[in-house]
Amino acid sequence: MIPVLNTILDSVVDTIAPPTPAFENFIYHWEKFMVNYLEWTTDGQFSQTRIEETNVPGHLEIVQQILLCEDKNEETTTNLCMEYVLKNDLFNMLAVIAEKEKLIGIRILVLKFMTNLISRLRNPVLAHQSFFFTIQRIINICDGVLYNKHQQDQIHFLYMLCTLLNDQQNVSIMFFSYEANMYHLEDAKAPSTESSTFRRLNLLDCVLTYINTKNTDVYHKCCNCILVLTKLNDENVIDFIINKTKFCSTISEHFRNLFCALPTTLDYNGLETIELNWRDDYNATYSNDVTKFFCWLNFITEVIRDGQLKISYSLCESLRILFFIKLFDTSEQISSSHVFLLKKIYKAADHTPLNHTMNYWLRSELDCFYYNKQTPIEILIKLSSTTDDIFVFNILNFFIDVLLDSDKEVLDFIILQFVNNRKYYERCTSGTWSDEEDEREKKLLSNENNINTSRTLAPSSIDRIINRLLALIPQNLHSDQFHTFKDHVTDVKNNYENIFDKCIKFDWPTEALDSVKIYDFDEGPFLRMIFQKINNIPNQNSSITLQLKIILIFLTSLPHPYLHEYLLNSTLPLKRNVPSLYMILCHVLKELHKKILAFPNYNEALVQARKRILNSTSIKLLKEKNCEVILFNNAVILEEMCKELVAILFVKYHHSHSAL
Repeated sequence: MIPVLNTILDSVVDTIAPPTPAFENFIYHWEKFMVNYLEWTTDGQFSQTRIEETNVPGHLEIVQQILLCEDKNEETTTNLCMEYVLKNDLFNMLAVIAEKEKLIGIRILVLKFMTNLISRLRNPVLAHQSFFFTIQRIINICDGVLYNKHQQDQIHFLYMLCTLLNDQQNVSIMFFSYEANMYHLEDAKAPSTESSTFRRLNLLDCVLTYINTKNTDVYHKCCNCILVLTKLNDENVIDFIINKTKFCSTISEHFRNLFCALPTTLDYNGLETIELNWRDDYNATYSNDVTKFFCWLNFITEVIRDGQLKISYSLCESLRILFFIKLFDTSEQISSSHVFLLKKIYKAADHTPLNHTMNYWLRSELDCFYYNKQTPIEILIKLSSTTDDIFVFNILNFFIDVLLDSDKEVLDFIILQFVNNRKYYERCTSGTWSDEEDEREKKLLSNENNINTSRTLAPSSIDRIINRLLALIPQNLHSDQFHTFKDHVTDVKNNYENIFDKCIKFDWPTEALDSVKIYDFDEGPFLRMIFQKINNIPNQNSSITLQLKIILIFLTSLPHPYLHEYLLNSTLPLKRNVPSLYMILCHVLKELHKKILAFPNYNEALVQARKRILNSTSIKLLKEKNCEVILFNNAVILEEMCKELVAILFVKYHHSHSAL
């Protein structure tokens, strides 16, 4: 009853007496606040009384109102109350009181008081030592590991401070660097005994203590704080974040922890196209492990895309060391789910520095016990030999994304280093292998100064090459007699022009020229794997055949003369034991032809298979188990692939021929 009675008496006095000047009123209520506080915390003892049972909150509320009203009053030329606070270090006194928390609830009261001030003052003087050091003490109080009972109020203070620093970036370094704009604690008004126990926590590391929160609102504010701080345009802040905070390691380790918490076997239904947003789709109460992982992936890519470039690259390097390298550094068998998730990460990394980091990691040797001196690309190629259709599908699907990214170093590592000259070509001792080749070499000599032209891509024997490829498909296997390669030309032309524009900066040669030295040819592990799987088309799932088609269409669309000639020029004499795409397709189509003709009404079955292929996705095809259906699906996919290969030859010829 006493606190209530005191409040009533104060109101009566205010009503009867004339208005007190703001400064005098401020001094009165500040002194009342201190007196009331000390009454409940005498002899250094911790009171068991809750702050709501005292007059302490009421007086501090009036102190806050006076400061804010004075700040808003444009007629006031000097802010006497604020000057008094700063001169006498009252804010710091409040922070010390909050740290000790001898009165239950005083810490959260001071926290809310300071939050209101920094969010509502027109121009908080953060650089003033009294203000700054108080804020620093409050940051310590907001450490989510030590003080997690009032997470929402604590993170709200941190969020308001981050927002304020975004507007006052010139003082942002003060809340990171231990050296900048600091003064010794013993010089402050706080008791000197505090100097030996004071531990300084930088703002970003404090924010990071909340990433494991189970409160959705706290999670969102934590993420927003990180985004604001990583965008600060101050070189000193940027360097401090990279070198002296736990930012990169904490983000990376949390990502790995979420990855390890995922189910060993994923339900892929809907996950292929899922794109979760950390702002809209994360709910700490209801989100499962998969949702949490994809939301954090979305958040990381946003930090990397929008943050300061130096911070982004540093975070990417941390992810490489703490996450990507460790993916293959284990005795546990790499699962299909791991490869699927790797593809999702790669897809999310598009157009960010993380994309470059992943491409570098993919072709880097891993120095671990189980995969010593092998690269992730080589490991995945070997794993593709499994009989698990889902596993193979996910590996090929991942390779499709990697190839379509068109990174020069990755393309060279996977394919082009093995097909970088005419090692596949069987040189004739008695002259050139045909009149067409003679003519080609003459035109090359006459056109050698025009680096934008290519007789390899536009050979004079183009009609013969196209006809040989079209003749591969037996008439009985045509699922649509009226659909020809010309129906693919428009799409192929647009696709080729996009690929050509990407690759023109790679400084690839324009012609496939004979080498003086004689080399043994090795198509490399990737092409060897592709050829083996094409050979196995009559016996494999049609979803895998569809993935092979996508890969081959991309590879043959590359404007690389040696790769083009090796894969598409079926008239070229090859060395003995050099595998030929043309001969492999010829063998596979003959085997399919033989099997399909054994079925009655095979023509109708081909028509139905065509409808299925046109209306199905790779995931749907993957679920098909009927061997007869799979066989007819594969025949249609191969038919369309041959037509597209012809369209590619046609488009490349005209694109290069027009430049001659």
